[in-house]
Amino acid sequence: MRGIGDRPRPCRAHQKQSRASVLLTRRAFLATAVASTAAALGRRAFGATLSVTPRADPAAAGRVIVVGAGLAGLTAALDLRDAGWDVVVLEARDRVGGRVHTLRDPFSAGLHAEAGGESIDDNHGAIQALIARFGLSTEPRPPDKLINAVVYYRGQRSPLFDFLTRGSGDVLLDYLRFGDALAELAEGIDPVYPERAPRAHELDHRSLDAFIREQHLVPGADFLVRLQNRAEYDNEPRNLSLLFVAQQTAVVADVPDTASETKRMAGGNDLLPRAMAAALGDRVRLGAPVTRVEHDAAGVRVYAGGPPIDAAFMILAVPMPPLRRVVFIPELPASVAAVIRGLRLGRAAKVMREYSSRFWEAEGVPGFTVTDLPFHVAWAATDSYASTPGILTGFVTGRPAGQLAGVRDARRIAAFQRQLDRVYPEGIAQKTHRSATVAWANEPYTGGGYAAFRPGQLTRFWPVLRDGLPRIKFAGEHTEALAGFMESAVRSGHRIAAQLGPSPLGPSAKTTALSHGAG
Repeated sequence: MRGIGDRPRPCRAHQKQSRASVLLTRRAFLATAVASTAAALGRRAFGATLSVTPRADPAAAGRVIVVGAGLAGLTAALDLRDAGWDVVVLEARDRVGGRVHTLRDPFSAGLHAEAGGESIDDNHGAIQALIARFGLSTEPRPPDKLINAVVYYRGQRSPLFDFLTRGSGDVLLDYLRFGDALAELAEGIDPVYPERAPRAHELDHRSLDAFIREQHLVPGADFLVRLQNRAEYDNEPRNLSLLFVAQQTAVVADVPDTASETKRMAGGNDLLPRAMAAALGDRVRLGAPVTRVEHDAAGVRVYAGGPPIDAAFMILAVPMPPLRRVVFIPELPASVAAVIRGLRLGRAAKVMREYSSRFWEAEGVPGFTVTDLPFHVAWAATDSYASTPGILTGFVTGRPAGQLAGVRDARRIAAFQRQLDRVYPEGIAQKTHRSATVAWANEPYTGGGYAAFRPGQLTRFWPVLRDGLPRIKFAGEHTEALAGFMESAVRSGHRIAAQLGPSPLGPSAKTTALSHGAG
């Protein structure tokens, strides 16, 4: 979840300590999810020439169906309602929020941890405006959590700054050199139109791994660079388009390092989607996975249990994996079908362990940890609010996350704990029995962490995601130039609602979402 953290900032003219603090900005596991169970009828049974049943519902011309009650879908739904549209939100799960998922049980009273989207940057204005709109607030995270992080490398634990500057400082120098090379590569790329860059095709077909190898980094810097980008994009560098990474670098080129990962929502990030859903009332239908969509030039008809629903437009505010189980009649154009089939979510898992006291704070460290062990990154889930017990969260991405997704929760927790005990043996005696884990690849209405474009995909998929079809639009973190954050999801919802504009029928009728059948 790329609000599982933030993104790497281009390393330019900063002092050594402030530039070292850019090391592990993380991503927020961003918002959105839903849609679909296995369809009982296959595509082949319906020819592309099959016509869609005429819409008998006269109100359909003023209605929009939003698939997914994550931050993207809920934002779009609120904007559309305010613009006079009659909105129906279909959510497959029994909760709203998608990849924003706060866990309170099984932790001690007063504790919570984020299983999904985690942090908010200072410049994430869209989500902060929503927080203020619903009377919620944020709480600050420690500003020194990165520069005071702990590194566990080749069996030794040391402060991050010591690791970067040991010996002749080659690790720091090479780490900064890589950041500068990446920033130079990103210059001239328009993040909104990356496919128009002069070298777009070449960069898109190269992998981040190839670019890293070309820099000939010393081992310590190579370790940090690979760890950072694996955590940033929840993917192995060989599976990342270099154009995608350059786009993401370009979009934050002017954002100061100190603005990154500065806050969470007070009381838990899930309070925001819950408040948004409450404002929408019975327009939000839970436990309603979409199984079939009929579409033509006039609109859409959507099947999600109960009577089908007719509308002028449909917004797919969900990641691609669950859409692969939806039957579209007629079949989608080849370019759109390729995106749904080919755009994967990265592998990401979280493991959270409660301790009876915050032993790491007693040692003068914030709990932020980077390692060459499979879990890679950990931090204190409780570093933004006061309590005596504390929770350390391990964030596992890439190949290790794929391996951990294949084991039971208890084994995943135990594997993480064994690794963490090697880093912090002084915490062994303070472990409680309270722990939790989520492997997002196992979530049927998500299928992974957040989207990452593989080599050769961005130039083909990006225009399709941004344009959609005349009656079917895409929203979600994967559709924004700033990809992978809770902020990304909110921005996408605003963007798609603005594209549709005001309802052609004027102010929405007082009817509720649950009353809309096909007629």
